[in-house]
Amino acid sequence: MEQYIKGLVSVVIPTYKRTDKLERAIDSVLSQSYKNLELLLVNDNVPGDEYTEALKEKVRKYESDPRFHLLMQDKHINGAVARNFAIRRAQGEYIAFLDDDDWWEPTKIEKQVKVLSELDSSWGGASCLITQYDAEGRIIGKTRKYREGKIYKDVIFMTTDVATGTLLLRHTALDDAGYFDESLLRYQDVQLLTQFTYYFKLKLVEECLHNADCSDAQNRLIDENKLNNATNAYFKSTSSVINKLTLQERRCAIYIRKLLIGYVLLHHKQYFRGIKYCSSVVLSPMACSKAIQIFKRKQKEKIF
Repeated sequence: MEQYIKGLVSVVIPTYKRTDKLERAIDSVLSQSYKNLELLLVNDNVPGDEYTEALKEKVRKYESDPRFHLLMQDKHINGAVARNFAIRRAQGEYIAFLDDDDWWEPTKIEKQVKVLSELDSSWGGASCLITQYDAEGRIIGKTRKYREGKIYKDVIFMTTDVATGTLLLRHTALDDAGYFDESLLRYQDVQLLTQFTYYFKLKLVEECLHNADCSDAQNRLIDENKLNNATNAYFKSTSSVINKLTLQERRCAIYIRKLLIGYVLLHHKQYFRGIKYCSSVVLSPMACSKAIQIFKRKQKEKIF
């Protein structure tokens, strides 16, 4: 077993072609009330390109803080590789993740460490609730309480709102459950959560401690074939867990994912194809039930 530094939290931030909101993310980490942390900022750009040079200039002011570390990869591959690159260099007892356009409340880490340190090792991590913002900085939603424990089925069926940026994980538990699948171009976060919450329980801190910027469409996928390929790749990557489900549950998982593809297509005015995908949920009574559950949750989370 790896020996990690007790009490230390390693925060992983990958950044790719985006520096305009990066300072907000970094500042929210370095200004945490919990001071025993290291920040591992991973340059996920092509080495030596204009984005790499802009990044170096942007973070120069943080170099005097011994907790700040800029990690340079040999080449750009994808976000999963970038996060794993940092995880393998992290020294902390705990691992946390943050996207470069999101930010935390000042007590996020402190409250999660306190909760997790008082639980036995079957609890592999802690999450929290999310406040969502639009491009003008207005609050457009807040996630609501969800189930705790081994919630892998909730993750697969999309009936929970755990996001990577909400997580604080025991480093040893992450080692045991497995890292991000570097072959995946999409859904790496769902893949990791599926595996992690199959092996370990996840505790919820019932406060909105993570802030999500929902204005940037940089990483949103709208191509039907690519969405299908990404979905199939997710199922393949997590097959060791998916295959533990009943036939009824596997069918439900498939049709819930088709519903997601249909929603994306409808949102982009591809109505005929979108309706076709969405209507497939009627082939699974369980999927219909889960779809209603998802819809009701989303309506309750919205703030206008």
